Amino acid sequence: MKIGISSAVWERGKWGEDKFTHLQELGFSCIDYDMAQTEHFAYTLPENEAKAKLAALLKEIKAAGLSVSQIHGPWRWPPQDGTEEERAERMEIMKKSIRMTPMLDCKYWVVHALMPFGIQDKGTGKEAQTWQINLDFMRELLSVAKECGVTICLENMPMPEFSIGTPGEVLKFVKEIDDPNFKICLDTGHVAVYQGANLTDAVREVGEELRVLHIHDNNGAADLHWLPYFGVSDWLGFSEALHEIGFDGVLSFETNPPASMPPAVYNKGCELLAEIGKSLI
Repeated sequence: MKIGISSAVWERGKWGEDKFTHLQELGFSCIDYDMAQTEHFAYTLPENEAKAKLAALLKEIKAAGLSVSQIHGPWRWPPQDGTEEERAERMEIMKKSIRMTPMLDCKYWVVHALMPFGIQDKGTGKEAQTWQINLDFMRELLSVAKECGVTICLENMPMPEFSIGTPGEVLKFVKEIDDPNFKICLDTGHVAVYQGANLTDAVREVGEELRVLHIHDNNGAADLHWLPYFGVSDWLGFSEALHEIGFDGVLSFETNPPASMPPAVYNKGCELLAEIGKSLI
């Protein structure tokens, strides 16, 4: 296993042009490149300009001995999936994101389920529609992903009243898609917000379908993106379960020290994250 971290770690302005070398020196080897914001240059620039910027970025990353292990696809909050027009617009930007993924030498692309009836569709009678809309949408995305050699990883969500939110619900959806290019991103913090949920059991449940991780912690009630061990999750059990299922991917942290920290303290926080990664391995 390798240790990765979200690109937000340098986008907070703590480091300059040597940011990739600095990450490598801190103990990281992989990057989760965040393309979730629809204002990202990959979506706003003409395609040839966006690809040129990504190629230059990859050159910097590789020169520091790092790689891009996963990319987070576009996401809007609050969800804007309620109409056919909104879903069509989202489809186009997601296809563009998938096509950009190989430009960073990356094969894993993370996506959230569509929420056409909002984040609380359980008990409304809309669950079957949510499921079918997502099946149709993801199958169309999958055709592009396969052309690009990209694996789509569907992420569990921190919304107890959403019908494709838990690891079990995501697993059921992935099994219905039944394609080697459609797998799971397990978000540890999203597991923790469910009362009575167990991170160790979640890892074992998704098992061989797991490809990508988002690692962070919280207080068991809200999606706070705390550092591991600062919240409620069982990290020893998590580590043991990853070894049991034979996970050999990247321990990718979707958390950073608070941006308000002075630079020297922020660096220590990043060092701590790398040490936590080593301990989990």
